[in-house]
Amino acid sequence: MGNTMKTTCKLISLCLLSTLLFQGCATYPPGQSARYPPPRTTAPVPSQPPLPEQKQSVSATERVRQAPKQTGTIAADFSRKASLQVSQGRLDLAAATLERGLRIAPKNAILWSQLAEVKLQQQHYQQARSLAAKSNSLAGSYMDIVQKNQWIIEETRRRAGDH
Repeated sequence: MGNTMKTTCKLISLCLLSTLLFQGCATYPPGQSARYPPPRTTAPVPSQPPLPEQKQSVSATERVRQAPKQTGTIAADFSRKASLQVSQGRLDLAAATLERGLRIAPKNAILWSQLAEVKLQQQHYQQARSLAAKSNSLAGSYMDIVQKNQWIIEETRRRAGDH
């Protein structure tokens, strides 16, 4: 009876580990895209024109609460948790959450982009710029992410006075 129990525990552990590993590799299907709001800042920032893909009927508050359309993945859980922390003004905690998510899913362009956005809000402009560039290198053909990252890069240059 003891050997059967050990074997069962090993099989369950192996299944759970496999599930975690495979879900950490999940990405967006080609037809879907992420929707992110511009960063919320304490200082007034001139409003940016909306991206062509953004729906005008979705309010800014709703967009802040929206999670990426990666439901069922570990990366999406970190993304949602960090979005909530940002909405609560807990930027340090959001950055730590995203960094943990990136240890699990280091090729997830969305997490890199969200971290860049948090660093922008924290006024860590050089870090934000390099994180957005890293996200672009992983984004591939996901133009929503690339456009968001480009906006972050331009915004860091503008705020830091690097024209």
